[in-house]
Amino acid sequence: MNVVIDRPGFTFNPTSCEPLSVDGSLTSTQGTSVQVSSRFQAANCAKLPFHPVFSVSTQAKTSKHNGASLTVKTTFPSGPQANIRSVGVVLPKQLPARLTTIQQACPEATFAQNPASCPAGSDIGIGTATTPILSSPATGPAYLVSHGGAAFPDVDLVFQDEGVTLDLVGSVNIRHGITSSKFATVPDAPISSFRLTLPEGPHSGLAAVIPAKAKGNLCGTSLAMPFTITGQNGAQLNQNVKIVVTGCAKPKKAKKRHKARKK
Repeated sequence: MNVVIDRPGFTFNPTSCEPLSVDGSLTSTQGTSVQVSSRFQAANCAKLPFHPVFSVSTQAKTSKHNGASLTVKTTFPSGPQANIRSVGVVLPKQLPARLTTIQQACPEATFAQNPASCPAGSDIGIGTATTPILSSPATGPAYLVSHGGAAFPDVDLVFQDEGVTLDLVGSVNIRHGITSSKFATVPDAPISSFRLTLPEGPHSGLAAVIPAKAKGNLCGTSLAMPFTITGQNGAQLNQNVKIVVTGCAKPKKAKKRHKARKK
């Protein structure tokens, strides 16, 4: 049996050179089945560029009731690129995980049965991914999912669009008041842009530690988020990205004084 797929744009090459295989099952007219497999491995993956652009922002105004917000964006320049394999970030100490929200994490069994039945307090945000595989951006909620005290809750993103369901799982760790998260396994699929929004609200995923002199907002606060993005081809990008604080008043320009000329 020889199968040829020649429709343009129907399949995408992997950007990882790890050994793969094409597997199938053949069934005879008598009902006998046999499993078949053919080895597949891409070549020259290391030559693919890997230049994702990472940006982060948060709203200046925060409160004990509504916590803090965070918006993370990742985009790729046009042209061939290696896809993302994993992403790890470390939040600044001024934006820790909100413990009251962690206590409302969805039980693992409930999430596995139906994420939509999770408690409202476990829904902490929304993710949006743009990919040439789908005709429109895929969006989905971000849930905190509990593992019964075995570890900190995970952040689970559930994308559903055009009959495709994709779960992205990010582990969460909190140590000495510093929150870090890592999405260790990202599918080898072309993503042109990704956006994760964690809004403010009574069930916000983040709280805020504001200096007394800041007067209830993050304006004038220097915030940065170290991150590590690894490509499917093994390329790695490490940066310390500045977090842009939005909603701050623009500084007033000093008025120039004109000296009177003597006649």
